[in-house]
Amino acid sequence: MKKINLFFIRHGETYFNTCRKIQGWSDSLLTEKGELEATHTGQWIADNVQLDRVYSSDLGRTKATTRLILLENKQQKSLPITYSAQFREAFFGSFEGDRLNQLAGLLRISVSAENDSELALVVNEDDMMNQVKRSDPTHDAEDATAFWRRVRKGLADIWDNSNDGDNILVVTHGALIRKLASRTENRYHENPDNGSISLFEMTDELDLTLQKYNQCV
Repeated sequence: MKKINLFFIRHGETYFNTCRKIQGWSDSLLTEKGELEATHTGQWIADNVQLDRVYSSDLGRTKATTRLILLENKQQKSLPITYSAQFREAFFGSFEGDRLNQLAGLLRISVSAENDSELALVVNEDDMMNQVKRSDPTHDAEDATAFWRRVRKGLADIWDNSNDGDNILVVTHGALIRKLASRTENRYHENPDNGSISLFEMTDELDLTLQKYNQCV
């Protein structure tokens, strides 16, 4: 049976992260700390993992993180790299740029939560995305069906272009990794840290097993 290893990396810290703003498909630059996080992660990957292929969200903060990770890797010039919209963060529509601690109020949910990770403690992840879609005045935000359709498409692309035993780097976003881990294990996971590594094993039918979560280097 074919098995591949997926090393999911959350991008380095951004200015929107420090301002605690909803980022989604919007973008902000990596902070100096975020650049260091990416570099440290790249050093760990270079020392511990023989990569076969690299995937990255096509947003600026993940592309910048990918570049810094690969600068530490002697395989850089020979590694195939794919920048994919399938691994973008969840899209919050017109709520992008708002304060994270306002999200519950925007969704008319009567709880106190500092961010979407805390909100996921009391609201199912898919229900949250569906509520974002319903509450967005422009209705441009993603619902759960749209989100998982594109993520699954991204995973299928990796599977179709990999061989048994491959180690694949996927540089992506906090909520995407959190949602994927929670869905895989059917239990709550908090947001992974910037620059952290979460390891999934993928087998036939795109079946995922979470091996490690939110490992900081």
